[in-house]
Amino acid sequence: MTSNDQKIKMIGQMAREAGLIDDPQWLERLNEPVPLWVILDLMLRWVDRSESNNGPYD
Repeated sequence: MTSNDQKIKMIGQMAREAGLIDDPQWLERLNEPVPLWVILDLMLRWVDRSESNNGPYD
């Protein structure tokens, strides 16, 4: 396993632990291309989880 493969696996595991990936089989297919909407959905979920709910919106 190369360093790049290890990084991809680590990112996938972190996304799964954060609840961004619901399907555990995705961890075996992280190198496969996905539609843009999948990436956008993951990014929006990540932003929603990482933003503070108590702060202003500006």
